[in-house]
Amino acid sequence: MDELLRERDILNKNMLKAVNATQKQVDLVKLHEQAKRNLEEEIQNYKEEAQKQRKIIFHLEKERDRYINQASDLTQKADSGGMPWPLDKGRG
Repeated sequence: MDELLRERDILNKNMLKAVNATQKQVDLVKLHEQAKRNLEEEIQNYKEEAQKQRKIIFHLEKERDRYINQASDLTQKADSGGMPWPLDKGRG
């Protein structure tokens, strides 16, 4: 009878160890899942920020091209005599 009680105690002790180990694994899985969600959210935020930056770059490039075209038009007008250069005023 004592031997059966001792065996039961050993089995209970082993079961408690297994339960504790399982709980640690469950806790680790939850921790990893939360870290995964955080990283996915961070990645999404970076994607959104990159999209905003692309839009800004696009608009800046359009503005640059417009200014280049304006400068080219003004240069052509000045070269063809359509308008005097500011430095020509003092020479004449």
